[in-house]
Amino acid sequence: YRQKIESKLQKSEAYTEIPESTFKIPNRIKQFFVFLTRDVKAKLTNTQYLVINLFEAPLLAFILAYLVKFYNTDISNKTGYIFRENENLTAYLFMSVVVALFIGLTVSAEEIIRDRKILKRESFLNLSHSSYLVSKISIMFILSAIQTICFVLLGNWILEVKDLTMDYWFILFTTSCFANMLGLNISSAFNSAVTIYILIPFLLIPQLLLSGVIVKFEKLNPEITSQKNVPVTGEMMASRWAFEALAVNQFKNNKFERQFYSYNKEISTADFKKNFWVKQLDAKVDKCESYLADPKFKEEVTSGLALLQKEISKEEKRVKSIKYGLTSNLTYSAFNSDIAAKTRDYLTRLNKYYIRRSNKASAAKDSLVSTLNDTEQKKASFLKKKNEYENESLSDLVNNTNELNKIIETADGELIQRAEPIFLDPYDSNIRAHFYAPRKKVFGKYFDTYWVNSIVIWFMSLLMIITLYFDVLRKLIEGGGNIFERFSKKKV
Repeated sequence: YRQKIESKLQKSEAYTEIPESTFKIPNRIKQFFVFLTRDVKAKLTNTQYLVINLFEAPLLAFILAYLVKFYNTDISNKTGYIFRENENLTAYLFMSVVVALFIGLTVSAEEIIRDRKILKRESFLNLSHSSYLVSKISIMFILSAIQTICFVLLGNWILEVKDLTMDYWFILFTTSCFANMLGLNISSAFNSAVTIYILIPFLLIPQLLLSGVIVKFEKLNPEITSQKNVPVTGEMMASRWAFEALAVNQFKNNKFERQFYSYNKEISTADFKKNFWVKQLDAKVDKCESYLADPKFKEEVTSGLALLQKEISKEEKRVKSIKYGLTSNLTYSAFNSDIAAKTRDYLTRLNKYYIRRSNKASAAKDSLVSTLNDTEQKKASFLKKKNEYENESLSDLVNNTNELNKIIETADGELIQRAEPIFLDPYDSNIRAHFYAPRKKVFGKYFDTYWVNSIVIWFMSLLMIITLYFDVLRKLIEGGGNIFERFSKKKV
């Protein structure tokens, strides 16, 4: 009977013998855990390594936060430290990014060069190179996560930065991971630890200079800068993406400002249009009309009409309720006094439209403020929240308050807004935008700057992983050395 049952089970389609190899762990995964375990044990036995890397971040956080915790020491100040009045918050944000880059670089700069002798001895075993790299990257990322959370928790606690702890941690962790990958690349490419540590300042200095903080992007050498968007040299710097993400997120998403941000944005947009943009175009119409009859001003009139055509075309797409329909007539051959009058009429209607928008948003904001202050208890709570979450120095920075030129005309015939960039959405750029843009346009849709910038830095890290895997930097250095050597021999 037993034999019959076993025979039926063997013939059944539901019965399939599972090969033993199915349960085996792939060699690459085994090797990954071997590399990971060996590296972790080596680091745990190195007391000096552990002490430096675990206490470096909180120590830097304490030094930085303590030094920049400014408050007015005048005898009239009975409150003491107030977050809103700390003029050094922007310095803290910038230095936090620098610290993330620094500790990410230093912790990874010797990782591969330190293992070179071991790897050479094990090369005959045909071990998986990818498993080794993944184990290294995993350890670096875990260590960076621990370092950055320690930095943020202590630094933000001292400076009383509230509510955005995980946002700070994620962007600094992201930045540190990029630095990890940069460090692993140079560790793989060079043969001397001394060379690597000499190279680190050359990697960090561009990150500082081209971050948009020390020198404004529009104030860089005109040969390399852009008046409309962040220049390409700045786009290549992880520090630029990280600092912008921190500054924009701290300003618009803190508990106080996010109540009013939409109203402030509407007011800012309308006020800029009616106070600067419309007036600039009005003046351009007057100039073109007065110079039209004089042939020697033909080039100036032509460029002025091209600017009017470009700016009004964009505005017609934004404000479809107010019609113009004469952009094709804004040329040297078609422009006349009648077109000038109709253009002025269009700009007047636009001005009234933006006045209404500004008044409506102001009334809505005033109503909300009134509701939040209708009792003495609410007034105290309102002021407390403002002091704890808003920062005047950061507001001045992202609003570009110190910029005297609120609007500029570029050489290619376009008006660029310099006032309050934190309320200006980029119009036609894809990912690229002006500094402190609140949102970025990606494939025609707007996304919050914080998340777009984070993804960009992770994409840069991915590129570093690819170059590390294929040993691109070492090959480039060796190739350059070979070319130089051949050139030297020919010269001799």
